[in-house]
Amino acid sequence: MREGKARRIYPHQGVPCSEAKRVQSKARGIAFLLAMVIILILSGLALSMVLLTDTQVRLGQTTQAQGRVFYSALAGLEETRGRMSISAPDTVALSMPNSISQVLYLVNSTPGDPVQPTNPTSPYYDTEYSSEFPGGFASASILPNIKSDQPGVGTSTAIPYKWVRITLKTEASAHTDINLDGVFNNTSPIYWDGAQQTLSPVGSLVYVLTSLAVDSTKVEKILQMEVAAATGGFTPLAAFTVGGSAAVSGNPVSNPASIVIDGRDHNLGGTGCPPLATALPGIMAGGTISSSGASLNGNPPMEPSVMPLPQSAANLISQYQPAAANIVSVDPNHVTFNGTTYIANGTTLGTLPSPVNSGTAQVVYADQPLTISGTGNTGYGILLVNGSLSVTGDLRYHGVIIANGQINFTPSTSGVRVVGSMLGAGNSIWSTPSGGSAFIHAVYNSCTLTQVLHLVGGGISSGTGGISASPQILAYRELSF
Repeated sequence: MREGKARRIYPHQGVPCSEAKRVQSKARGIAFLLAMVIILILSGLALSMVLLTDTQVRLGQTTQAQGRVFYSALAGLEETRGRMSISAPDTVALSMPNSISQVLYLVNSTPGDPVQPTNPTSPYYDTEYSSEFPGGFASASILPNIKSDQPGVGTSTAIPYKWVRITLKTEASAHTDINLDGVFNNTSPIYWDGAQQTLSPVGSLVYVLTSLAVDSTKVEKILQMEVAAATGGFTPLAAFTVGGSAAVSGNPVSNPASIVIDGRDHNLGGTGCPPLATALPGIMAGGTISSSGASLNGNPPMEPSVMPLPQSAANLISQYQPAAANIVSVDPNHVTFNGTTYIANGTTLGTLPSPVNSGTAQVVYADQPLTISGTGNTGYGILLVNGSLSVTGDLRYHGVIIANGQINFTPSTSGVRVVGSMLGAGNSIWSTPSGGSAFIHAVYNSCTLTQVLHLVGGGISSGTGGISASPQILAYRELSF
């Protein structure tokens, strides 16, 4: 019997050598596969961590950019609000919109990055305007742009807001039914009366400031703020209001009367004018009122013994004086000071408006009594006199006159015409002599007041005016786009 070849057996495994090698090879393959799987898993985890970290970094950068442009847009709003005060050295008060069709932009350009908010091809085109005003820019009167003057303006260190738009608020632009009549009015501006917003032309006009900020990563923010002048300023109580007694004596043979005092609104309308206001008294006085040879009109024509008066001439002068220029500096060639009284002769205290000229209104302050004599005296704006005002010559003035003393008009051969409203703290005498052509006319005009009261802090009003400080914030929001 032939003996077969013996197989080697591994005592510890009990299997032939060749079988053991196959087992070992298979084990190594599984181990390699497991190692690859583990490596892939670890690589995936590592990649996930990298991606997660990158996402977190990007989110952090986006959040940082969002915060940066938010505060940039807010900075634009605050720069604009501060510059709305007439007392600001870089005031924009004289350039403010005075009708719902007017639009003013403060722009923050650099030489390499011009800002053109009304240009549809500009990356900073104001798309919000057409959503607020259905007529878009085609129906708007675009006022000349005003440049930002923030620190670093025009350089890479400037705060990256691009523009701030200033408009008057209407129900249509705000998509808000203020008076709850079911209609979004698009012809009348909104007023702030100190307690609420209203369509009644009493208080301060409400302005809407809209700011766009865009940073280098193209993150954008649009913020909006509603502001109005704080209430508590000048309120027209009558065509002529006097703290003491008033004596009015006209030429007894003059026809028509040589003295006319009219509290009915002589607002003729036009751009920037409010609706016709309710008639005021012709004369309101804290004391008695005597009248002869004069035509008095209003609701009522005379209102005596009103004590105390709702307005204080001294308080208003103190409030508005920071926004005013001294009378000598306004017209040094025609105003002199004799140690106790300013003497004006042929002076111009602001340029009167005309059919072809909007005029130049000024806030003028005389810290001592003022006498106006001679001919050619004109003014437009707000005249503040810390003492008595005496007019013995001629005067044509449109706006507000406030005197912390008497207001005496006694022209001998010429005339005095004041359009707007006046307030005096003391007794007053108005007279024209018998014979001759001297006259005195004082008429209430809400449009004139609207045009001049914004000089003292953005407060435009046929009722309450503003103050010389920055206007107060009524509302604030962030717009989606």
